[in-house]
Amino acid sequence: MSLYRVSTANSYDATITRINQRTAELTQTQEKLSAGKRVLRATDDPVAATLAEREGNRLSRVQADLRALERSRSALEQAESTLGGAVDLLHRFKELLVQGGNASLSASDRRSISQEMRGLRDQLLNLANSQDSEGNALLGGLGVVNTLGKPFADLYGSNPGVEFQAIAGQAAATETGLPNRVDGQYALMRNLTGNGTFTVENRSGNVLVTGGSLLPVDPLPAPQPSGAVLPYDPNATSQGRYTLIVAESSTTPGTLELQVTVASKDVDPPVAAPTIAPINLGPYTPGQPINFSNRTVQFDGVQLTLSGSAAPGAEFHIAPSEPGDLFASMQRAIDALESNRSSTYLTQELGRVHEESQTGLDRLLLVRGRLGEWLRRGDSIEARLQDRAVDHEKQLSNLTDLDMVKGISEFQTQQLGLQAALQSYAQVQKLSLFQYIA
Repeated sequence: MSLYRVSTANSYDATITRINQRTAELTQTQEKLSAGKRVLRATDDPVAATLAEREGNRLSRVQADLRALERSRSALEQAESTLGGAVDLLHRFKELLVQGGNASLSASDRRSISQEMRGLRDQLLNLANSQDSEGNALLGGLGVVNTLGKPFADLYGSNPGVEFQAIAGQAAATETGLPNRVDGQYALMRNLTGNGTFTVENRSGNVLVTGGSLLPVDPLPAPQPSGAVLPYDPNATSQGRYTLIVAESSTTPGTLELQVTVASKDVDPPVAAPTIAPINLGPYTPGQPINFSNRTVQFDGVQLTLSGSAAPGAEFHIAPSEPGDLFASMQRAIDALESNRSSTYLTQELGRVHEESQTGLDRLLLVRGRLGEWLRRGDSIEARLQDRAVDHEKQLSNLTDLDMVKGISEFQTQQLGLQAALQSYAQVQKLSLFQYIA
């Protein structure tokens, strides 16, 4: 008869291992219930964990785009508000132009108006240098190049005026973002002088140019008009530049004529002889100027509307419109009001500045409208990004979220199994021969 040694140690060890395993499983299930997630670590479900990591990265990118969009939209809203303030300033400036052209005002009254105009110019400069909460220039284009971070600098000295010290250009809106700066050069520094075709400068006399345009020429004659050529070419020596002088006719005594000379770009007075036939203005009695209103004259493809009174010696110049800026136009009105020139000169200058201010105002409204379109586009971009974020969150939820009903049921089952194992172990550990020997 063989005897076998019966050992309970292995049985106890195996039971303890199973109890520890059940305890670990219960702990993991409890962690998942607390977090509401089915996948807490890569070992829970390697495939789901990998896909969830990818969806999480996409969601983070979308959220970053939303934050950048909100920052850009905030900057554009501030820029739009700044341009709105500039529009209000220009409206007030135009009111002062009309007020300053009143012939009944004294020199002191005009100086008072010019002082308010000077204040409006300074306010416009401050608005143009506005910055957002992060110190970025709202009208800085593609980046400010000076150390102060301000795109517009008021210079003094040999070449006074406002200079745009930034990189001109406008960043484009993208599928997920908006530009956060506006091209200040386009908004304020690309304003054509005069009426957009040519400018008029009164040198002497009381001839007032109240309107003008280029005559349509189709087909072009050969040779083409010597001066009326647009767009502006800075390299041309003679291009739409004329000197017009009222003088008594040498061929028809007792009449006045308007002598037109094609002027050289860099020489004043012009050195060229008159090349255009004089324009007869009518009979003239010495000491009695010729008065007219809205009289039209034409020469060399140019049409002018004249008013006022013509007397020998009256002179005015015409030149093509050139790139200018609102600040220079405002300063021109201020200088005209503070000068002691004739009322005709003042009317001519203020009329020119009024045209330039209207052109600048139209450009500001155009830029402001573009900002409004960008802000509207920002709303659609935000809605699209939010929809994309919701989709990524849904995919992430499908991959990692825990079915709470299933999880609670599994937790209760594991808890019941652990309790049973503990109770069984408590009973089994009492089964030992030592309990009966003694």
